[in-house]
Amino acid sequence: MTDRKKVVVALSGGVDSTLTARLLMDAGYDVAAATMRQYDGQDTSDAEAMAAWLGIPHEIFDVRDTYRDVVLRYFIDSYAAGRTPNPCMVCDFRIKFGLFYDEARARFGADYFATGHYARILWDADRQKYAVHKGFDAAKDQSYMMYHLTQDQLAHILFPLGRFTKQETRRLSEEKGLPTWDKAESQDMCFLAAGDSYKDYLRKHAPAIFRPGDITDRKGRVLGRHRGLPCYTIGQRKGLGIAAKTPLYVTVLDAKANRVIVGPNEDLFRTRLLAGDLAFTDGAAPGTAFSCEAKIRYGMRPAAASVALQPDGRAVVSFHDAQRAVTPGQSVVFYDGDRLIGGGEILRPL
Repeated sequence: MTDRKKVVVALSGGVDSTLTARLLMDAGYDVAAATMRQYDGQDTSDAEAMAAWLGIPHEIFDVRDTYRDVVLRYFIDSYAAGRTPNPCMVCDFRIKFGLFYDEARARFGADYFATGHYARILWDADRQKYAVHKGFDAAKDQSYMMYHLTQDQLAHILFPLGRFTKQETRRLSEEKGLPTWDKAESQDMCFLAAGDSYKDYLRKHAPAIFRPGDITDRKGRVLGRHRGLPCYTIGQRKGLGIAAKTPLYVTVLDAKANRVIVGPNEDLFRTRLLAGDLAFTDGAAPGTAFSCEAKIRYGMRPAAASVALQPDGRAVVSFHDAQRAVTPGQSVVFYDGDRLIGGGEILRPL
């Protein structure tokens, strides 16, 4: 008999997940490992090798059907609708911390589920709530991805790397003799074949969404032709194939009319946006209106904002300073200092 807590680690075989498993072993946990098989042709040999090297039980969970129906369908449908998707975000909250979290914990009878994300989970005694906080490494912080996590999940998730920088992760891995200490970073969209771009994937799996159409200015004047909406992103300047006296940028992807609308740089700045599919880690918003810091994409700094919940469950987010290239399909995420409050999908700028 043992009273050691059992934890199942989401193991990819990379530096972050391998160190996560080792740190938890060193801390006295009873550690097992689990790997998602997300798509056909996926190589799980690195995960299998690292589990064997660590001497821990390892299972591969086949989530390909759900991954295809949820993540890949969302990816294709978003581009078809003129939105810019975040498939890693959807994978995290619908697959990794959804189906996989449930099945892996059940299979091993695990108290906890751990990953190599750079974020922290803290117990707030004053509020009697678990909270996600930013990781110590500002450049690697992944709290942005966590706003769908519930209080019950936060009570059973461990993020051991949240208190380290990436440099410290590699140093610790080398000190502990882990073979992965100098392994290269994995690509963001894991389902893309080596050397492929997201456009290559879409052309292979959804060629019909590449419908040519007009490039216009905001008054509707035709300036050129586009190659299909998935070829363009909000804020794009290069590769438009049009001539103008001043630089022009993509400001709107109009899926209904199948046109790309361009304009000067100042047209990209907005102070307000509409967000839907809201989620809050406390289980509810702080109020029908609240102040916070918010960011509209993963790699940017949060900016002062206010959030007003609407009767239909959506929210109007107003920034003190105008934000550039507010992009439908991406997430707007709310913070109180380094504590994550919640977030939602950007529906459109206002």
